[in-house]
Amino acid sequence: MKQYDVVRVVTIRDDRFASERPSFKRHPKMGDVGTILEVYSDAFEVECSERDTGVTIWLEAMFPDELQKV
Repeated sequence: MKQYDVVRVVTIRDDRFASERPSFKRHPKMGDVGTILEVYSDAFEVECSERDTGVTIWLEAMFPDELQKV
């Protein structure tokens, strides 16, 4: 996967968002679709936004095994 690929969240490791307070509207959940904004050595920065308004729903670092290219 590379920068600007559209991806779907297929799993979330270890309930890692369960106890954290979301920085945006909510945390990622399985089935969400987002865009890779940054590529790191072991993760991707992914943004999920509302289709109609473009407002960010969530922006999180996600591991490769949590995502599937759409």
